[in-house]
Amino acid sequence: MKDVTCFICNSPARGAFIDDCEVCTCPRCGKYVFSGTAGAMLEQGGITDRQRANISGWLRENQGLLITSEHVEMLKTLRAPTVAERAMKILQAMEKETTVIGASVDILTLEYIGISWSINLDELSYLVDKFLIKEKAYIRYEFMDAPSIMPNGYAALEELKQTNTDSQIGFCAMWFSHEVLPAWAEAIYPAIIDSGYDAKRIDTHDHNNRIDDEIIAMLRKSKFVVADFTGQRGGVYFEAGFALGLGLPVIWTVRKDALHEVHFDNRQYNFVVWEEDKLSEFKSSLQNRIEATLGRGKLSS
Repeated sequence: MKDVTCFICNSPARGAFIDDCEVCTCPRCGKYVFSGTAGAMLEQGGITDRQRANISGWLRENQGLLITSEHVEMLKTLRAPTVAERAMKILQAMEKETTVIGASVDILTLEYIGISWSINLDELSYLVDKFLIKEKAYIRYEFMDAPSIMPNGYAALEELKQTNTDSQIGFCAMWFSHEVLPAWAEAIYPAIIDSGYDAKRIDTHDHNNRIDDEIIAMLRKSKFVVADFTGQRGGVYFEAGFALGLGLPVIWTVRKDALHEVHFDNRQYNFVVWEEDKLSEFKSSLQNRIEATLGRGKLSS
């Protein structure tokens, strides 16, 4: 690894080229790996400061993912979260950093520019000063001292953790291919239904909106997400990461022969592994995992 400039946010970073891939550790974007083709495609025609900020924020929430050419269009069309959502990302990150209630956290940093999907320090400062301090009183920032979370902030964090407690939607993020259709039809869908929840997959849900907007809207309405990584689709990584950011439980699944392809940062999770000729066993295992994680839903007979 050597000193480099992050080609996403232009911050000083550490990186190297390995097997035609750019491996980079950036204080703003975190760790990422771009294939040579993906990097070239991303830079073709140039990207705006807003796009750079969105990609940086997304990478920060999806650490270590190998970005290939199939991810590039999705990255270029990412939409920034709302101001309130970006401010809450700051608050959530502060909570993770504190081991003592009310402890101070240095947040005017490159890392928090990435965490908040901000273009620059001015945007981050606005979120901190105008929203978190003056508008909501979630944090305090006294002279010569780093910010700390106030009681209002802890209450807001607790409320955020209780999001969608009444929802009965189990959303499935997966590859839309005939290759895995039997897994949906014979295992995932009936497992969610038999656990007492309403199974949703975006391609089977009627809507008039842009597909990415509708996915995010559905995630916000969901109680949990089943994410199947067979096929290594970038959208599944995005949806699972977005769900985690919302505080939703994510149940991880993958076909047995594809487990080794799951990015190493995601292999830490306890996957429900399935085989094509054992879908009834997959259905039972997934249903057990759903009920163990969330309990039976209100739609159970």
